[in-house]
Amino acid sequence: MKRGCTQCGECLNVCPVYALYKREEYAPKGKRLLLEQIDPEFGGSPDSSLPWEDIRELARLCAGCERCQQACARKLSTSDLLAEARARNPHWTQTLWDVWIRRAGPLWPMAGKIAMLAPDSVIPGVLRSSVETARALVDLEPCEPWMTLRPTRKVSGVRVALFSGCTAKNARPRWISNARQLLAGWGYDLVDIADFACCGGTLHHAGQLGALAEVRERNLELWRKAGKPVMASFCASCKHSLDSYTAVLSAEEGKEWKQKCVGLSSLLVEPQINPTGKAPAAVGYHQPCHWGTADPDLPLLTAGLPGLKKGTGLCCGMGGILKMSNPDLSADMARKCLEGFAPEIRHIVTGCSGCVMQLAAAGGKDVQVRHWLDVAALANSRI
Repeated sequence: MKRGCTQCGECLNVCPVYALYKREEYAPKGKRLLLEQIDPEFGGSPDSSLPWEDIRELARLCAGCERCQQACARKLSTSDLLAEARARNPHWTQTLWDVWIRRAGPLWPMAGKIAMLAPDSVIPGVLRSSVETARALVDLEPCEPWMTLRPTRKVSGVRVALFSGCTAKNARPRWISNARQLLAGWGYDLVDIADFACCGGTLHHAGQLGALAEVRERNLELWRKAGKPVMASFCASCKHSLDSYTAVLSAEEGKEWKQKCVGLSSLLVEPQINPTGKAPAAVGYHQPCHWGTADPDLPLLTAGLPGLKKGTGLCCGMGGILKMSNPDLSADMARKCLEGFAPEIRHIVTGCSGCVMQLAAAGGKDVQVRHWLDVAALANSRI
């Protein structure tokens, strides 16, 4: 039997849902107090009187950011507990989210363009968050590089496969081409694996554990067939999800997988970084929740964008299925996150695909949100 929550309250300091509501029953420890009573792994009984509708409501109050796990002395993940509760209590939104992620990707740009045509005056309030999210799928006009990167030494004999993730594949292919250009510029041997599936993180959060197992096994099999290259990701959430694959691997292969799953920027060793003078006067940085304390992007951007200001807000509220199951909460979290930037900041960069979409949706026409791959380029090249 697992040891459960001690109700110490450390999670209250980092939970973005609690920061909005200031109600302890919405905090991770409050959810765990209820959910552990019906979870056999924590000594609970599935026959508890807690109604499933109440559990579903609890699941609508979590963005899956896992900040609580990072703060917890026992490293308990309330997000995992809620994902398991969702899996035991299926709902139509979970199936629809699975279809949107795994089947409808090629339609994302079209959905964005249609949403751009809809006048704000005719959009019902209940659909506003969804329309704003769809609009964010439409890419911004390319900008001149704000910083250039040049290797001071080349890497030799290292095979790298790029894990681009769903958003880049379907809505931001420019990120992929720029990432490949950077890796080639550093001398890495690129392994072309175009058939990677979704990382599975958002499927896990939705309680679609069967779908998660499918995409995880596909990605692992492709990695093995390719000779187990280094796996480079430029999305913090994808990297976090890929790391979780170790749970189903042997100790030996899990260790190898963990070592070879890295953030793209960590492969750009010993870079010569030069600001181009094209950056706006005030630029903010949103640190993705899933980087935790090991953020490989921030040192790169701090060197290339003098005066970069890190936002003080918590989770952006993307939260995967939260966009569908509780769009109002998701939008409120994004607005709260944007309030963590100084008023003069109208340009934000980040290193997570989902964070780009979420903050762009909340910022609308007032704030431009870009991935760092939109603003950094290999020296003597163009994005």
